[in-house]
Amino acid sequence: MDTNTILTIVIAVVGLAVALFALNRSRSSSGASEARPAEAPAMPAPPAPKAPVPAAPRAPQVPQVEAGIPPEVVAVIAAAVCAMGGGKYTLKAVRRADRSAWARAGAFDVTEPF
Repeated sequence: MDTNTILTIVIAVVGLAVALFALNRSRSSSGASEARPAEAPAMPAPPAPKAPVPAAPRAPQVPQVEAGIPPEVVAVIAAAVCAMGGGKYTLKAVRRADRSAWARAGAFDVTEPF
């Protein structure tokens, strides 16, 4: 058999399979609507759960701040933590990072364009 004959047979088999699938699908969708059992009467909705009692609000914790860090910087850091965490996280402490000269040079190199 040559290539054209094999290709024709493959296309015919695939077409037949698609046609059988479509026929079977149309039979199952039309037969399901006719043989559908009568629907049961609607059940009453269950009672709504009681709302949880809100806890008493806690006093906000003041973060521990290392000497020499201005309060404006602490406020900006706290706002960024709150915004990024969606209010789930709180700021506990603010302190300067201890970095080696190589670490500072790397941070400067990466943030220099800004």
